[in-house]
Amino acid sequence: MTAAMAMNKLNENALFDIVGGTYNQVAGDSRFLNDVGAGCDRYGASKTFFAYGSISEETTQAWNKFGVSVANSWGGTNKYYVGGKEVGREDAMRIVASKQGKDISKMNFTDY
Repeated sequence: MTAAMAMNKLNENALFDIVGGTYNQVAGDSRFLNDVGAGCDRYGASKTFFAYGSISEETTQAWNKFGVSVANSWGGTNKYYVGGKEVGREDAMRIVASKQGKDISKMNFTDY
């Protein structure tokens, strides 16, 4: 079975269960960063599953533009840092949105 055939058989919910949320979180980061105009493309969990390395790198570079470092994890939750101090994902999002002049209260966090 080819990778393309396997991808067609999996839906995003199944991928989320398989990977423990990591790919889904990186995909969500890409959508958030795109929505605030941070120069990142939008990706879904399926695409991120098969192109994790390049998409993870793209989102990391976008976060870095705003002073947020991210440590993506293969099997766990991503970690976000500002000034060397760990912050929550939502706090990191608030920092980026603020720097972009976006009203984060109007953004639907369930999309990310």
